[in-house]
Amino acid sequence: MFDSAKIAALNDLEMIVYDYLVKHMDKAATMTIRELSRACHVSTSTIVRTSGKLGYAGFSELKYAMKQELQAKKISMIDYFYDAAIPVDNFLKRMNQDDYRQTLATAIQMIIAAKQITFIGIGTSGILGMYGSRYFINLGMNCYSITDVFTPVAPSGQDGNLVIVLSVSGETKETLTQLNEFKRYGAKILSITNNEHSTIARLADYNLSYYMPEITDNKEHSINLTTQVPVIALIEILAHQAHHERNQLK
Repeated sequence: MFDSAKIAALNDLEMIVYDYLVKHMDKAATMTIRELSRACHVSTSTIVRTSGKLGYAGFSELKYAMKQELQAKKISMIDYFYDAAIPVDNFLKRMNQDDYRQTLATAIQMIIAAKQITFIGIGTSGILGMYGSRYFINLGMNCYSITDVFTPVAPSGQDGNLVIVLSVSGETKETLTQLNEFKRYGAKILSITNNEHSTIARLADYNLSYYMPEITDNKEHSINLTTQVPVIALIEILAHQAHHERNQLK
């Protein structure tokens, strides 16, 4: 019920309210605004502002939406399977909306215009780049993937090359170095990151972000466990739609 992009725009105090709503939705749905204010240790104006930023006209409308959400969850308890289930479900639903199709339109046109496509990324993103490359090739596109961050970028042949860079954080130094080389030699850049404000996203000619809760292992926080379901969905829908539109031009 909460849009990931709107959540990302909340400030620290508003995030306290949002966190309480998510963790105690059944209780919050019956609270008055003053009761919620005391529970979160914030002002009532902060709650009103949070409601507005989440896309609701006021706290009363937000409460009604929470009650509707709770009713829906009684029908399908699969949403509680693991922490990322709800934001993933919301993202996949948003992909079918007209405004998000417009967001994808620019990326699709970049793919259609490219003479060749190069996926880059390291770790899990590198593996997904290999998957994306194979998927694009299956649909007849000239595509390959680079998972070795030390692979030199050829100065020639980059005109007409579209680099699709995958990165959860959007800050991976090795990927940034490789990306800058591609840009230097004239390649177009399409990034798929978790956050549109990351360095990689800002360096790209166009960016698609999915805003999933970032999850790391509980020991040293060195392993990123953020769900990559949205990345797979984006790769597949971009490939299919570009293939469809390219065939219509023939």
